[in-house]
Amino acid sequence: MLNVAGSSFDFGNVLFAVLQECEHVRRGLLPNEAEGRLMEAARRKLAEIRESYQENGGTPGYWQELEREVLETSLPAYIPEAVEQTRLEKSGYDVWRRGDAAARVAFTLLGLTIGGLIKLALPFQIPENILLFLMVLGGFLYPEIKRLLEDWRHTGALNRMVSEAERYQKNTDIHYVSEARLEKELDAVGRPVERAPEEGAEQPPLRMVPRDHERR
Repeated sequence: MLNVAGSSFDFGNVLFAVLQECEHVRRGLLPNEAEGRLMEAARRKLAEIRESYQENGGTPGYWQELEREVLETSLPAYIPEAVEQTRLEKSGYDVWRRGDAAARVAFTLLGLTIGGLIKLALPFQIPENILLFLMVLGGFLYPEIKRLLEDWRHTGALNRMVSEAERYQKNTDIHYVSEARLEKELDAVGRPVERAPEEGAEQPPLRMVPRDHERR
């Protein structure tokens, strides 16, 4: 995968932009329409990025690999995660009574009860006022805590997708390409190939092609 258009078009950066677009769209989608609409949003964003990629002299082969990674690997993993996150948001994160006043009172009383049981079960002493305060506070703020944890989990899942795309590109990056392949890639965008000096007939037709950030 020869990226000659710049690091802005690395797999991770492009996937990050696509997921941002999908995240903006997903909140208003119903479960039965999510897959189609999210794929549509991803394709639309990729089309926008592709225009800039081509203007920067990118090669068709690299773009095909990038598009395949986004649409066939990352999006199938993202869509179920997006559907579940949307469901949680619309249901109040599965908190009883969506965390209304009555629910908070119940959670607070439950916190007091659990705090008392913990104090009895522990083999060492904890200042009672501190323990009860923490359990009451935790019960009262349980809806917010649940929301923060679920949002953190969702953000972590998206970050892992981006990291996996970056790792895949790094692991399969091509530093040595054949002269014929390099010519084919650069001819596709009308860019000349700088041929290495010939030192002998037995020299293998291989050359190092550094990534864009290594050339800087």
